[in-house]
Amino acid sequence: MSNVILCLGTMATTPYFVTEACVHLFSIEELCYYIYNNAFLLDDDFVNERLAEWVENDLQLKKVADTIRTVIDKPGALSNLVRILNNEIGYYTEDEWSTLIEDIKNNSKMSLDTRKKIRADGLLNSGRYVKAMEEYDGILCDMTRDDKQLTAGIYHNLGVCAAKLFLFDKAAVYFEKAYDTYANAESYQEMLWALKLSLQPTKYLDYLSEHKESYEDSLEVERKLEILRMTWGEQPSHKYLRELSMLKSEGGSYYDGLERMTDEVKEQYRSSVNGIW
Repeated sequence: MSNVILCLGTMATTPYFVTEACVHLFSIEELCYYIYNNAFLLDDDFVNERLAEWVENDLQLKKVADTIRTVIDKPGALSNLVRILNNEIGYYTEDEWSTLIEDIKNNSKMSLDTRKKIRADGLLNSGRYVKAMEEYDGILCDMTRDDKQLTAGIYHNLGVCAAKLFLFDKAAVYFEKAYDTYANAESYQEMLWALKLSLQPTKYLDYLSEHKESYEDSLEVERKLEILRMTWGEQPSHKYLRELSMLKSEGGSYYDGLERMTDEVKEQYRSSVNGIW
């Protein structure tokens, strides 16, 4: 989308509400943008009469709406919608159009639950931990089929979100649920990590003594912890603190740098908990 895009139709007074993502669309270009970035959430049911009516009545694009109606309830309706938008609106570049069609073809083989998890994983990877947790909880509430491996993956990632928010006690519960649902060493070791960080040292040792099966995994946790201790000095934040300390001894702007670093950490944390996407 490197070229100038001339907007077509009118801005909708009544937006189109997309239930899959709880977003409102106000123009045909926003519809194109939404499909391009959320194709993994969509299927042929997205192409329906309600969409055609909105395009015709609210955007004043009757020709586009009539063309959309020709593919409703037909196999490959979503791919055909993309072709219609590409031909009529010209929003996508050739590479984007080809990539989008291929993504839709691949995503059609996935279950809705899997596609929803991909979206939630994207929120997790972008640091939107609270929003990701909301998405994961929603998937668990609306699971369309019994998939223990997928369910375990959701619980595991809920644990990751909780840990990123320093809610280690909650993280331990999620990791344990993940392991109980579909046993795997990673979830079990992450549970031990979370317990180690949330419990008093004596309580953690009590847990290990009561769960003899944890011995080997607890050794692996300690090994990884030692690696973190040894490499901590090479982390960017640690290097920056060392540089600030030198500024302090030289009479430099130590406090200004410390305040700037603190503000950055605060902003990162606000972004992770405000749920904005």
